[in-house]
Amino acid sequence: MGIVAERDYVYREGKDLETVFDREVQASRWIAVHLAPGTRCEPMRVTAEYSYRSRFCAADGLVLAGDAFTFFDSVFSSGILLALTGGEHAAHAAEAALRAGDTSADRFSKYGAGLRAGIEAVRKLVYAFYEETFSFGARLKRHPGVRGDLTDCLIGNLSRDFGPLFSAVEEFAQVPSVLRYGGVP
Repeated sequence: MGIVAERDYVYREGKDLETVFDREVQASRWIAVHLAPGTRCEPMRVTAEYSYRSRFCAADGLVLAGDAFTFFDSVFSSGILLALTGGEHAAHAAEAALRAGDTSADRFSKYGAGLRAGIEAVRKLVYAFYEETFSFGARLKRHPGVRGDLTDCLIGNLSRDFGPLFSAVEEFAQVPSVLRYGGVP
């Protein structure tokens, strides 16, 4: 059980983890009722910015899939989507490599490039979402032509070019530069 929130919100009344957790549990009657019979068995811990991407997606005889390749902690459940679809794409790439008798790292470069493109699209959208002045509704009013791109990105149709969407987003929010991690050595 945990809390995901911005630092200023979480620590607005102090940094005692037990107090913060109890306050947030009590803020939701449903959660409070359902946690009441439970027993805490571990001490409270804090982690921040829990996202990562491997430097490489593959090495000779090895391909990274799902959370072994990347984990993106976002607000849209995209991390789960990326792990599952990444695993599916890795399985197809591994099957093709085994059938061809070639499990070299280079064999997985297309897999890595495709997954990186999807990760970057979701990453840009999440960064924009966290900007205080950003609003999906306002962006769509000003740029109605990107509605389909936004929907596709949110539902995980990530194998397309989102250039027009992020051009529109960049007018209102800072979009991070592309991370080059995840290729082949």
